[in-house]
Amino acid sequence: METKFTVPEISCGHCKETIESAINTIESVQDVSVNIDKKLVEVNSTDAIDMGVVTSLLDEQGYTVVESN
Repeated sequence: METKFTVPEISCGHCKETIESAINTIESVQDVSVNIDKKLVEVNSTDAIDMGVVTSLLDEQGYTVVESN
């Protein structure tokens, strides 16, 4: 399944790495792609991911999730 959302605070490669690392801790996630310019995160997973979990993981890192699906 593909899930897309934006994170307004994405501004650099460090943001990209932090977000990818956090989301990759979710068991069903197969791939995470962060577009710095568009502030877009695309997640491919075997099952639907719980956006509450994603929001919590990224909130812990100082990022805000804006759902766009």
